[in-house]
Amino acid sequence: MKRILTTSFLVLSCLVPAAPAQADGPERMPQVAGQGLVAAYRALNYDTSVQLRDGRGAGRHVLWPASWKVCSQSPDAGAPLQGRKATLTVVKTHEECPV
Repeated sequence: MKRILTTSFLVLSCLVPAAPAQADGPERMPQVAGQGLVAAYRALNYDTSVQLRDGRGAGRHVLWPASWKVCSQSPDAGAPLQGRKATLTVVKTHEECPV
């Protein structure tokens, strides 16, 4: 019986989520320009407010992030975010970024 309890404890302890990593200072904007939109979302903290802009100026909405890429970003990479909104200018993956 003792062996079963020990194994159950080990299995259950693996299910407990780890504590979030503590940042060493203010959150900074990662470099996401040039990446796919899915990768950009992964690089940003989950609580960062993100605004998307159509790089073609057509006002298109992103319905499937995997088919879009990031052309430019604001703020620049390395800038502190601290409650700021990140703005990403995006185009479809087969399109060229505006100059």
